[in-house]
Amino acid sequence: MSDNKYMLHLGIAEKGKIYCLQGNYKQALRHFKEAIRMTQNQPNGDVFFQHYSQCVMETLELSGANDEVISYCEKFLDFLDEKEEQTEVVKAYRNLILEKMAIQYVLKNEKEEALEILKQINTKEVNLPVAKELLNWVSRGYSVSAKQLKDLLKKHLYYIIRPDKINQAIAMELPEVIAPI
Repeated sequence: MSDNKYMLHLGIAEKGKIYCLQGNYKQALRHFKEAIRMTQNQPNGDVFFQHYSQCVMETLELSGANDEVISYCEKFLDFLDEKEEQTEVVKAYRNLILEKMAIQYVLKNEKEEALEILKQINTKEVNLPVAKELLNWVSRGYSVSAKQLKDLLKKHLYYIIRPDKINQAIAMELPEVIAPI
């Protein structure tokens, strides 16, 4: 298999990121899901799966599908829990997923659920500035508006799908025949 064929998923995922930033979430999800499928049996497939899964979660998050994000996070946490080796990378990634869940609960105004998760991940060993600020706000009973949360996420470069992180030169359109909407 040629390197180019092996790396097609990168271009498809980059195009998904472009669609996400344009607000075309259906097309973005279509591209990310195909990129995930393409990497399932490849060397280092887990690395790509984690990155593309985060892209899926961000796309759902930006589309306002909070319940879907929570469900996806729960499934992803199960996936991480099944890892034989609980490395520092796996633990850190687990905390990022928990942070994402807590944010969804804040957006849904379900503060008790958010608080429980935020307390789990806010330790001296974990450096998640968004989670730290949210824990402070939620534990004090503050009302957190969607705009305040959006500003906090932007301030801390929370999203991985950002214009400055996209490689437009390799972005590749997915044919409509593959995983049609």
